[in-house]
Amino acid sequence: MALTGKRTLAAAGTVVVAAAVNVATGMLTQKWSLAWWVCTAVLVVVGATLQVWLTMSERAAERRQEFEDVEGRSLSQTMSGPGEQIVRRAKVTGNLTQRQDG
Repeated sequence: MALTGKRTLAAAGTVVVAAAVNVATGMLTQKWSLAWWVCTAVLVVVGATLQVWLTMSERAAERRQEFEDVEGRSLSQTMSGPGEQIVRRAKVTGNLTQRQDG
């Protein structure tokens, strides 16, 4: 699933959590203490799960490949999957090739 899809799913999860908070507030005002504690536990678990999931997704998207201060006749850089390819301060007299598969 793409990062945009994950963010959309997390936003939908947030709406569900907000609805649950609304229900929990109603329970609290009616003094349903057991229901309140169960709802709070569910909210904490769902919120923590969404946070961990999004954090891990962001880290996976941060792949990076860098060449810096290189010199030569040609330079070839290949990366499989998503990520960022960077070449800085390079002196290349021939070809500079960057390829990204996936």
